[in-house]
Amino acid sequence: MCMGVSKDGRVAETDDILPDGYELKKGDGVYYISYAMGRMSHIWGDDAEDFKPERWLNDNGVFQPESPFKFIAFHAGPRICLGRDFSYRQMKIMTIALLHFFQFNLADKTRKVTYKTMFTLHIDGGLHLLAIPRTK
Repeated sequence: MCMGVSKDGRVAETDDILPDGYELKKGDGVYYISYAMGRMSHIWGDDAEDFKPERWLNDNGVFQPESPFKFIAFHAGPRICLGRDFSYRQMKIMTIALLHFFQFNLADKTRKVTYKTMFTLHIDGGLHLLAIPRTK
């Protein structure tokens, strides 16, 4: 899933039992779709599909990361994405720079934004924005 891959899986090397009691036999495949997991109400609450950046903040407004086993975008455990921290840093730097210089609006405010699930996750038809320079 690293680098935006929206689904992933593994194959059982030996017979095993998952935490929920499901029995796997050697060679069974286990797959998960991170896109769907990020929108499951039993994981994230009834507002799971709402864009709520504040869900990542604690009561004091400080960033509170979720368990990598819950927010699976960069994998978890011994196979966690090596570029995760670099990716977070890049996103923060670019976001700060863009928001400092521009205000963004949807080019067509009536268009509903939907996703197109492929090997990597795309916005169906692209996300057309208007970047309006901020004046000082």
